[in-house]
Amino acid sequence: MTVSEWLLLLAAGFAGGVINSVSSGGSFFTYPALLAVGLPSINAAATTLAALTPGNLAAVPEYLPEVRHDRSRYGRELPVVFVGAVVGIVLLLSTGADIFDSLVPWLILAATLLFAFSSRLQAVAQRSAPSVSDGGLGRSLVFALSVYLTYFGSGVGNMFTSLFLVRGFKDFFNANAAKNIVLTMGTVMATVAYGAAGLVGWSQLLPVFIGSTLGGAGFAKLARRVPLAALRALIVALGLSVAAYQFVF
Repeated sequence: MTVSEWLLLLAAGFAGGVINSVSSGGSFFTYPALLAVGLPSINAAATTLAALTPGNLAAVPEYLPEVRHDRSRYGRELPVVFVGAVVGIVLLLSTGADIFDSLVPWLILAATLLFAFSSRLQAVAQRSAPSVSDGGLGRSLVFALSVYLTYFGSGVGNMFTSLFLVRGFKDFFNANAAKNIVLTMGTVMATVAYGAAGLVGWSQLLPVFIGSTLGGAGFAKLARRVPLAALRALIVALGLSVAAYQFVF
């Protein structure tokens, strides 16, 4: 790798760590950067999941009061997340690069649109609270998002945050704390599996890993002050741009 490529990945990792600690969408920065330095799409996705792990983990201590408040709820969410994450890993390893490449632009577009309209979808879900918050539908949604988390994962953090709000976490900060723990759990599992399968680009991972850690640890406090509307607009614009590029090329 050249110095400019290393710095590009460092900056993308930093932006991804900041964005993920505040809301979601960090992979919209890291995934195209990894493609730009020459990684195939399936390797770029696996490396993104591995590289953003420290950013998610570094943001967890900022939310320890919220985690303690909702500790009883984690017992019902994390087992479902674990099973879904295993299914996502098996799907990626078994379907191969050709199917993955054909799905990527659609996955990015779907993730971006779900992110853009998540508040409206959340309002609809809250009107169906009994089935989503405590019933089988809610558990099925947690499972489905967990499969997507380890299969590709772009934009999944905001979806988890919205779902956890509906499922009884007190407010945005409590739901965001749960999101950080779930994403850390899923990306650690993916890193181990995809690293063992040879899909992670370790040399490309290092600068993203460093940037993600610095961004997540240094800017988690901004989650309480950042203008979320502007942040969401930036993430949606970037997601649509990446999806358009994938459709064309």
